Amino acid sequence: MMKKMLIAALGSLPLLANAGGFAGLDFVSSKIEPDNTNASAKPSALQFKFGSWINKDETLGGEVRLGLGVGDDELTRNADLEIDRSYGAYFRGQFPNTLPVRPYGLLGLTYVETTVEFDNGGSDGENFKDLSLGLGVDVTVTNNIFVSLEYMRVVDRSGDEVSNLALGLNGRF
Repeated sequence: MMKKMLIAALGSLPLLANAGGFAGLDFVSSKIEPDNTNASAKPSALQFKFGSWINKDETLGGEVRLGLGVGDDELTRNADLEIDRSYGAYFRGQFPNTLPVRPYGLLGLTYVETTVEFDNGGSDGENFKDLSLGLGVDVTVTNNIFVSLEYMRVVDRSGDEVSNLALGLNGRF
């Protein structure tokens, strides 16, 4: 089901080809709390994003993201958790492009793949997926460059919780 929704969202991006778009690279600090433990870890990732606007005021749009883990963190005394990769597709609502500081909201689906590596040499993988909600702000640097700061509640289901704090450099085209 998640893959079908992600494919549908990706497939709709060519429909937006006549509108302006954006692309960016974020450094993401995650907090992951699996349901099978009281512990949490804060691994990091790099996230690539690509989006397009539905209207010329750039207030409604869609975007897709791909994240790749770059750092692990201790989950328990004997285990480290890392993000392998993440995928997401989101609808984006934002203040008009005439403002230098533009708050925005995101609503979409995210899929996160993780690995827990144990000190004894073993490992275990766990995947998280859920409806995701995010809030952020874009700050214009030049006409085509902007910096973003964002918080997203990625997963909150069945005791699993994943949240992200991201800082990014983005470009408009």
